[in-house]
Amino acid sequence: MAASDVRRRANTRARLLDAVETLLPESGTTGLRIDDICGRAGFTRGAFYSNFASVDDVLFALYERKTERLLKRVAAAQVFPDAEMGAGELGAEAAVERFLRIVPADPHWYALRAAFALRVSADPAVADALHVHAEDLRRGLTPFVEDLAAFSGLELAVDPAEATRVIIAAHVGAVLQGVLVEEPERLRRNTVLSTLRGLAAPATTQPASIPTPEVPSRGGNAMESPVIYALTASPGGVHRIEPRTGAVERLAAISGEVPDGIVIDPEAREAVFTLMGAPDSAFEPGIEPPFTRPNGSVAAVPLAGGEPRTLVERGAFTTGKQLARDPGSGRLFWSDREGCGVYRSERDGSDVTLLVRTAGMTPASAEDQCVGVAADPVGGFIYWTQKGPSKGGKGRILRAGLELPSGDSAEARSDIEVLWEGLPEPIDLELDLDSGVLFWTDRGAEPDGNTLNRAPIPARGERGASPEILARGFREAIGLAVDRRRGVAYVSDLGGSIHEIDIASGEDRVVAKFPGGVTGIALGDRRE
Repeated sequence: MAASDVRRRANTRARLLDAVETLLPESGTTGLRIDDICGRAGFTRGAFYSNFASVDDVLFALYERKTERLLKRVAAAQVFPDAEMGAGELGAEAAVERFLRIVPADPHWYALRAAFALRVSADPAVADALHVHAEDLRRGLTPFVEDLAAFSGLELAVDPAEATRVIIAAHVGAVLQGVLVEEPERLRRNTVLSTLRGLAAPATTQPASIPTPEVPSRGGNAMESPVIYALTASPGGVHRIEPRTGAVERLAAISGEVPDGIVIDPEAREAVFTLMGAPDSAFEPGIEPPFTRPNGSVAAVPLAGGEPRTLVERGAFTTGKQLARDPGSGRLFWSDREGCGVYRSERDGSDVTLLVRTAGMTPASAEDQCVGVAADPVGGFIYWTQKGPSKGGKGRILRAGLELPSGDSAEARSDIEVLWEGLPEPIDLELDLDSGVLFWTDRGAEPDGNTLNRAPIPARGERGASPEILARGFREAIGLAVDRRRGVAYVSDLGGSIHEIDIASGEDRVVAKFPGGVTGIALGDRRE
């Protein structure tokens, strides 16, 4: 079989499994039908039967894939980074928090496991396969459990393998029970913490290989989550959200205009945001009006709340979209959708400069529209998205220098690189320069649209590799903010939700829900 045929078959199989994964929350294991799987994946029954013999077959393949992915995360993870280590009770809580982020709270996976477990007595083949997967999982997690006890100042009172089996069983039970309680994460955390303490006793001596650095004194736990700042479109507003509880505080109301991109200026203690301006027509349910009039602007509001002030006057550009900030210089960068451009200004909004004009770059005007933006002041690049027509599959991600090449103009740059093309509809971007990764949201058509994606940042002159989809199923995904320290990403959508996505497991938790769409989001330190 040719290499291209192998890749095509693997892609078909993966998309069928993705379809099953999205259908399980809707239909469960007993209501799953082959026609539904094929319809969701966009394939025929022939494609299904060339990969799987039955619904049971595809369900077990999904279970195997989930197990393999967890084992890969376990093998690759640095379980307890130095910055997260502590001693005693604080060490136990920090260690368990890290453990829970590596091991997903996926009730559908555990329900699938339970469904196959019920068939063990009647099907020896299923029994053998489940036993192999259970032991693989136990072996992969045993070092974690041993470190969990060590970092907590405890010594296991039972064999580490048996302790791991008990903790896995307790965790599975907590996740399944969690669907019936108001605070499932609290139940999960308390269950693992209590189980660990029941399996161990205080250590008589601290192991020489376990460092015990000072716990950071920032007025909170080293693993404390940042605060989320979010923009709502209708009614317009700037909000601060407590991610642990979902509590919302409105900092400013915005009437007559739609805010879109937001960053935090910690020195000025302000939230800075773009405005798309006033739409050409009134909002209708599920329909975004056009914004063709040049009345976009940039404004700022104190983090304590108050009246917004204007940084870049209305009409300096057409439609303000995602906003990025260089933390070193404070410079601002933003995309202009209907104006088809990428802009820069100084921190105070002065010296507005057009860096790229994309009008006429593609065969259709909708493909010229810029939405997302990210700046790399170290490498000297600006990145942006051109989303293409709605659900059109013609989205692109591009890159150029932060400064215009000598002799070039914004309308005719010689250094523009097309990194990705043919994407569903890429929207907001975020760079993780330490890891060499680019994240983005996509609001295009399923199965690859309405997703959170990441891919390695391409080297100069190279195209981007196929993206990894980290999460699916958003309702018009827009805003993006990545908390690298905690390994989570936040995604906002026009359905009004802000999601917290565990980057390792793909676990999705809705942090807050608004009556109207949520556009841009940003993270801020609790001290700000």
